[in-house]
Amino acid sequence: MTAVIGILNKHGVTMAADSAVTVTGGNQKKIYNTANKLFTLSKHHPVGIMIYDSSTFMSTPWEIIIKLYRKELKDKSFDTIEEYKDDFIKYLKGKDYYTTTDFQLLNLKQFLYWQLDVLKNRTIGNLSDGKTEIELSIEFQELILEDLKINIQSYEGATNILNDFSDYTLENFKEYAEVGIKEVTDTVFEGIEINDEIFNSIIELYFNHLRTTNFIGITTGIVFGGFGEKEIYPSMVSIQVAEVFNNRLRYCDFDKCEISDYNNGAIMPYAQIDVINMFIKGIDPEIDHTYISVFEKLLKEYTSTIVGLLNGENDDLAQKVNDFDLSILVDEFKNQLNHLKREKQISPTLDTVAILSKEDLAEMAESLIYLTYLKRRISSTEESVGGPIDVAIISKGDGFIWKKRKHYFEESLNKQFMANYFNK
Repeated sequence: MTAVIGILNKHGVTMAADSAVTVTGGNQKKIYNTANKLFTLSKHHPVGIMIYDSSTFMSTPWEIIIKLYRKELKDKSFDTIEEYKDDFIKYLKGKDYYTTTDFQLLNLKQFLYWQLDVLKNRTIGNLSDGKTEIELSIEFQELILEDLKINIQSYEGATNILNDFSDYTLENFKEYAEVGIKEVTDTVFEGIEINDEIFNSIIELYFNHLRTTNFIGITTGIVFGGFGEKEIYPSMVSIQVAEVFNNRLRYCDFDKCEISDYNNGAIMPYAQIDVINMFIKGIDPEIDHTYISVFEKLLKEYTSTIVGLLNGENDDLAQKVNDFDLSILVDEFKNQLNHLKREKQISPTLDTVAILSKEDLAEMAESLIYLTYLKRRISSTEESVGGPIDVAIISKGDGFIWKKRKHYFEESLNKQFMANYFNK
């Protein structure tokens, strides 16, 4: 896990990232504080890029991909940050996604092994007691088919189709993956009979799943920030990237922020955002959620008490009180609470961000990442945010400037690296 942030106003954008990376092997986890998550996207233009969550794409480190893209980009520029994002995706596709078709299919099969094993165990857990082996086999097939059908129905009318899958059909998926899926089902359901209807339902379910934005498993968030050639004020766009199968990229646009005369300042946190949101909104998100649930619970208890007092005295009024839709009051409470947060905390904070200097933006970004680290440090949860904090300031006039940056080498001992930076 990680914490990265972008803070923008008309002066520029500052980007900051921690250095923690969680490495999982077997049943063990280890956290290292050496990861690079913030990079220059261009050596010649005011554009930066950050990554969070997974540090690899189809087993290739994102750092390698980003630096190879930067080398190919050279001094080429685009009018907007959105176009930099589009060109980066185009580059990824043009390099065969830094993977092979065999590995794409292997990755899909590994995902299906995990998913179908969960499905199998869930179905076994729902089997009845005291039945014969034949009866259990029949019940298993009925339950698993019902489970698959319910999940398939949830995708009916889905509008969250991924960009690269708008023309991808069930027949395309069958042609690509049917043999591989058969290998998976033979392994997962070894000794358990599944009929053709179940097998075809498995294919249909994961066809629907894989072409939508329902990302499960390893994903990477990529954030692009800075200035396009025709942008006088900074902007920031981000995408979520999962994986590739059948030479199609599973990615979607995540969010976008543009500074303008109507939006003078913005704080854009990613990954572990709870502490930063607490700073922005003035309340811990978990406590915020608790307020709503506690208020709703008290309303129900209060209503039950009133109904109890009215029963026998005024049954008609008791029935009206009992039938009253409490969600109206809950929604009004939410609206009033949100209005109060915006008036007392969010708007004053963003108004201050709008007038901060570039140096203050950098200090604020670093401080918010540090607060997230401190919260993890003094809590019982694992310290998934930590290490040196890299901070960069990007402005229209000065370009990409490192405010703080860790190196794995001493600059004084590697002057040739610094001297040849623009030639690489």
